[in-house]
Amino acid sequence: MSILSIHKHHRQSRVRRSRGFTLLEIMVALVIFATAAVALSKSLTESANSVGAIEQRQFADLVAHNVLVDILRDGYGNSNSGKVTLAGFDYRWQRSVQETPHPDIRRVDVEVYLSSGKDILATRSAFLGK
Repeated sequence: MSILSIHKHHRQSRVRRSRGFTLLEIMVALVIFATAAVALSKSLTESANSVGAIEQRQFADLVAHNVLVDILRDGYGNSNSGKVTLAGFDYRWQRSVQETPHPDIRRVDVEVYLSSGKDILATRSAFLGK
């Protein structure tokens, strides 16, 4: 075998090796891509859920604020609870009135929940004269 034929044979084998990816390389790349896609999808879902929860809490805080404003404007009234719909969410609120060390001042606390939930989404407090 001459040097020229060895050189030609060596060049051909190099060309054959560099034609494309092996099945193993493709499978590894697909596993990496699938793992990244699942992680991204999970992250986006959690982010969307967080935005919805923040929106519910923001509007619940507005409900609590509005209830306290009504108490400031109209007085204590007889209602210790109520229901309100705001921005497509159904809320219920609970008011409690407590005595303070000062005989002429009371503390009013308002807690707001989703109508179907038990978790407190927002609280507001105010100190009011009797």
